[in-house]
Amino acid sequence: MGYLAIPRKYRPSRFSDVVGQEHVTETIKNAIKTGKIAHAYIFAGPRGVGKTTTARIIAKALNCENPRDGEPCNACSICDAINKGAFPDVIEIDAASNRGIDQIRELRETVFYSPTRGKYKVYIIDEFHMLTKEAFNALLKTLEEPPEHVVFILATTELDKIPATILSRCQRFLFKKVPENRIIETLADICGKESVNFETEALKLIAVASEGCLRDAESLLDQLIALSSGNITAEVASRFLGVLGSNILKNLLEKGFTGDRKGLKELLDQLESTGYNPSTITRQLLSFIEEEFLKQESQWNKEELTAAFEIVTKNLKTIESHPFPFTALLFTLYKLSYFKEVKKLSEILKGDINFSALTPETSTNSLKKNSNKNEIKDTNGFNLNHYIKDVIKGKNIVEIIPKNMTAYERLDAKKKELEIEYGKHVVIVKPAQNDKSREVKLDPETEKKVDKIASLFNAKIVPGYPRKIK
Repeated sequence: MGYLAIPRKYRPSRFSDVVGQEHVTETIKNAIKTGKIAHAYIFAGPRGVGKTTTARIIAKALNCENPRDGEPCNACSICDAINKGAFPDVIEIDAASNRGIDQIRELRETVFYSPTRGKYKVYIIDEFHMLTKEAFNALLKTLEEPPEHVVFILATTELDKIPATILSRCQRFLFKKVPENRIIETLADICGKESVNFETEALKLIAVASEGCLRDAESLLDQLIALSSGNITAEVASRFLGVLGSNILKNLLEKGFTGDRKGLKELLDQLESTGYNPSTITRQLLSFIEEEFLKQESQWNKEELTAAFEIVTKNLKTIESHPFPFTALLFTLYKLSYFKEVKKLSEILKGDINFSALTPETSTNSLKKNSNKNEIKDTNGFNLNHYIKDVIKGKNIVEIIPKNMTAYERLDAKKKELEIEYGKHVVIVKPAQNDKSREVKLDPETEKKVDKIASLFNAKIVPGYPRKIK
């Protein structure tokens, strides 16, 4: 016998072998055990996740000479014939190439004949959504009142194209993409049986490239085994699949956050010359950022990762449609370095650091006057010192001079909390509306930087921001 490809060699032969579709297989197995078989099923879901395979297992379980707990024995002559595709009572139809009304009429004529060898005639119609409107209508009556010995299993990747009149006559089961970890486990098990050495990172890259399709993952594994002579490494898998390893993705983010323009350019040039797709790189970056965000510990904090996800997502379409996509990706990743400035701005707004860009007249006076104040926080934990320009303490009264009108309104709302803090009657001095000297201003260069950062993140200036907004 010639070489048998891995997807065929390791095709599930029992319900328990089907990976990632337990919500379907357990329900159907119990229905077979209790004899509550529906006359028509619709299996909908992505390609290569087990729809047709499950349909064949159902055909075996219904006709098996020695079924065990709802599972086929895979040892009797009927199971063997179905496995080989040579059982007359299991009819598989490809609706992509047999989609007309004439083919459905032929099917209707054979439905009423009794099974030749088995207990049931099972019709498996693949790509069912490809049938014409006339073919759908011709099948309606048969689906509604089929003979007791007939079971229809209709497989489709596009459930929305199936008419509602068909859907209402069938039991529906939705197949899901196979989780990445289940694909990796399955591939590792196959490698063990095939005596193939592998790196786990390489199997992860296969799982990523397959996009939840186990059949595709097994086909890719088959090709990699041939390419690597039975020793699958992450490096070989990355080059072959065009999928980046986590170390390269991490390196891209690091260079972006640190603003390493030269290093970023060199790495992207290397990826471009190797043949990687910039759109694929960008999508992988988004997945990698998500993984880092969900980790208990990451070298980046949640705010940094949130900003990175927003920047990369915002530029994804630009990268995909740009005439120089790697250049677009370079500038997208370099924008991550702006987050350093955002962090500084955030600290300024919270009043946690001094800002040298404040004008000399205002910064020297206000910072000196506030340098010895104890930290005052409201019930929400916000530092009220941020709003206070000066405090004048009298015998029975405390006068608080706010930085600006916004600060005045904030402090006036927290007056009772301030009185508790100082233990005296508090007067909030209202600044004159035209007294510009009471406002803390930023120099023009800093104004431009703040505007650039706010625009980049589509942000609004928060209340209490020490700048007059026109």
